[in-house]
Amino acid sequence: MMHLLRNARGMRVAIDTHDASVRAWWAPDRYGRLADVLGAAPPAARSSTGWQCASPDDGHLQLQLAQDGLSVRLSYRFDDDGSLHLDCVATSDTVSRFALAAPRFNLQGHHASVGDHVLRLAADRYWPGGGTGGSPHDVAGSAFDFRQPAPLASRLAWPALAHLPGFRHDFYWTGSGQLREAARVVDPASGRVLRFSSTQDGCHLYSDARCFSLLAQGVDMQPGQAMRFKLAYRLGVQDIDAFDISEPVSMMSNK
Repeated sequence: MMHLLRNARGMRVAIDTHDASVRAWWAPDRYGRLADVLGAAPPAARSSTGWQCASPDDGHLQLQLAQDGLSVRLSYRFDDDGSLHLDCVATSDTVSRFALAAPRFNLQGHHASVGDHVLRLAADRYWPGGGTGGSPHDVAGSAFDFRQPAPLASRLAWPALAHLPGFRHDFYWTGSGQLREAARVVDPASGRVLRFSSTQDGCHLYSDARCFSLLAQGVDMQPGQAMRFKLAYRLGVQDIDAFDISEPVSMMSNK
């Protein structure tokens, strides 16, 4: 079942209450033209299913999951400034792992490339390919250093990444437990800008030719453990000249 959240600016967000994923988001560009800025929906198999919906209204949605000893309460709130807030509280009676599906964005539209999308990411460490073992690498001097804004395609053209179809990497920063902006993505063609905020200390960056996502960290739960995290995705518009891009952008790939 789909549920629509609306705000006073005419934006709409569609939430799939079966797996708690964001399936569509209609937002204006710099000229006020509305478009759905989500790419292909994330695979439901990667997130928990069987959510129950409680007390929906235009700007709020409460979802609950009780499954195999895991209990989760997830709240969506859609504000008039274009922010979609997620507040997640989980407890577990058994060893379990919990993860949310991430919305996959294309800020220009379904059929355009995201190669010219410009990313700024406040991460000083990364883990290649989401692997386990060892320790994260320093981003300094590498294609993974997005502390200064750079287009996705220009970084994937680096020799070390030229064989990859996109990013599939974990990034980390020094967290404080407070909700803070960790990443910002701008599409020069439409003027749309996405701001990603989190109380966690890392995220997973996924990208391919047509979409990208900033995914919250999965959480490994122990018996008797309780945890809480908050996320926010905020969509608006911004003048690309104000973004201080460190590498050239060519919008030809978006045409």
